[in-house]
Amino acid sequence: MATKMTGKECMAILAKAGISRDEFAGMMGIKRSTMRTCVHGNRISRKMVDKLRELAGEEEEKEEIAEVDAMIKEVIKPYEEAVKKMDASDVQMGKVYLIPQNKYLRLVEFADGSHGKFRAKPGKYWVGDKILLRHLERDMWEVAK
Repeated sequence: MATKMTGKECMAILAKAGISRDEFAGMMGIKRSTMRTCVHGNRISRKMVDKLRELAGEEEEKEEIAEVDAMIKEVIKPYEEAVKKMDASDVQMGKVYLIPQNKYLRLVEFADGSHGKFRAKPGKYWVGDKILLRHLERDMWEVAK
């Protein structure tokens, strides 16, 4: 058998969910005055109890998700700091992965998976060479030596 719910419990769940009594009445398809009478008289129907328990469960899930998000942020924080330090220096190690038709360009890939290009003399850098590069603008880089 289902347990009865008091009006105070009902209002506590609604307050925690951020829903007013009148909004809940609209969700249930009853008049506002009927909802007020049910809450104050502790005569909450089984349909309302089910909906309130569903709202309470959703709030618990949201709290659990927030806890997991906080744990993920703690784990990611050191990585983000390392990326910020890398961006602050503006110098990165890149690996040549393609020599295009234009013999003065070299396409590079960086450790974070991003790509760029830099100008070089023909025959200077080959596929697989690792070069220290400084960022210029957009996807253009220059050799940092």
